Amino acid sequence: MFVRRNLKNGLKVIYEKIPYVQSVSIGVWAGIGSAGETAEISGISHFLEHMLFKGTKKRSARAIAEEMDFIGGHINAFTSKETTCYYAKVIGRNLEVAIDILADMYINAKIDEGDVSLERNVILEEINMYEDSPEDVALDTLAKAAWGEHSLGFSVSGESEVVEKIDRETLLKFADKYYTAENTVISVAGNFDEDYLFRLLEKYFSDIRRGEKITGKEPAIFTPGKVEKIKDIEQTHIALGFEGVPCQSDEIYAEAVMCNVLGGTMSSRLFQKIREEKGLCYSVYSSSESFHQNGLFYIYAGLSPENCESVKEIILGEIESLKKNGITDYELKKGKQQLCGSYLLSLESIGAKMNAMGKCEVLGERIKTCDEVMAGIEAVDSEKINKLINKIFKEDYAESIVTSK
Repeated sequence: MFVRRNLKNGLKVIYEKIPYVQSVSIGVWAGIGSAGETAEISGISHFLEHMLFKGTKKRSARAIAEEMDFIGGHINAFTSKETTCYYAKVIGRNLEVAIDILADMYINAKIDEGDVSLERNVILEEINMYEDSPEDVALDTLAKAAWGEHSLGFSVSGESEVVEKIDRETLLKFADKYYTAENTVISVAGNFDEDYLFRLLEKYFSDIRRGEKITGKEPAIFTPGKVEKIKDIEQTHIALGFEGVPCQSDEIYAEAVMCNVLGGTMSSRLFQKIREEKGLCYSVYSSSESFHQNGLFYIYAGLSPENCESVKEIILGEIESLKKNGITDYELKKGKQQLCGSYLLSLESIGAKMNAMGKCEVLGERIKTCDEVMAGIEAVDSEKINKLINKIFKEDYAESIVTSK
């Protein structure tokens, strides 16, 4: 069971002690991601994430890596649409090393001008790498099609022409605004002594600036439309997007079950019909992204250009079948069993626990217990599924196509 406590400076800490493991996973969460940016600084959250690994007032980039390698630990970070997380996983006895390094990076990053120029080149290469992945391009393009001019449609990495203009001063101002006690949450899961943990957190995070709580943007409005991108590729990649449900919606469980039935697993309708029965593509699946105020349900397929219309026709046909006939009792039972199983397996990962707690807490969302999640899944029935199917699958949808034609 998770516990909440605050440090003396107001920084929120949420943790769950798991005595039967040897390790600890700790994450420092900033309540900012690409959806909180403006077009002029799109990609800055991701840029800043990179810069925190380039050295502090007392550690070089090499020292950060070597100290963690020396204790056999793991340190990394990620930026998402709504959050940025710096995390480490270590054996319990090395908890102080992890907290020391994470706090040093988060509070004392140098962000030197020379490092900014060097890392900008690295990020531009990362953007180029994603551009070489048509699936990623199709899904990024779908987000732009679905959310229009709203920042929820921005790419996490940003656009090359914008990243090229982000300088040291802009990064420092951004960090000063968002990397504060009021906008940060520390999430911890694993085997540790609680009193020892808080002595360490008070010691190493005492210097963080208090700051002011930053409120979120207005919710995005789903905007059906079609976007096509031409690239020198062999396959065509299509993605269809529909307005899904936000994280805290009670319909999140029904959406997950329906997703499994439609295209979320190897036994799903789309996988079986398009790949196994007709051999029209290698990759086809459905998935969803749930945000604090919005959600996107999408279907992706990578295929030969000549099969594009046939596959799209099958996808839309299966959607119409869902709307007309719903799902079978067997599909409902299978979808719920699969969801329960995958959720329970995820609980064996302390990293997954740390992530779930940290994300919810920094976004101000309610953290659900295992019993609540399982009850939510079990409560899904045909009536809830059918109601959601008709809510999600409207006549208009967003569409992205990445092709060579």
